[in-house]
Amino acid sequence: MTTIQINEKTKIGKNILEMLKALARIENNNSIKFLDETEYLLSSKVNKEALMHGISQIREGVVGKAINTSDLWK
Repeated sequence: MTTIQINEKTKIGKNILEMLKALARIENNNSIKFLDETEYLLSSKVNKEALMHGISQIREGVVGKAINTSDLWK
């Protein structure tokens, strides 16, 4: 699945969303599906486990490893 973010505050964004919503109503095999961020994070077992692990780390006060962005491309 591909995630596309559309700014619904712009005129073209509003038009695209309305068009996609109309197409989603016509199509019967769920080829277009609208998910919010929470639905996406809970949409698969792996995503849900990662989310819940992150939440538990926050609750326990676990501090993650700091990474400098310059180290990412070495």
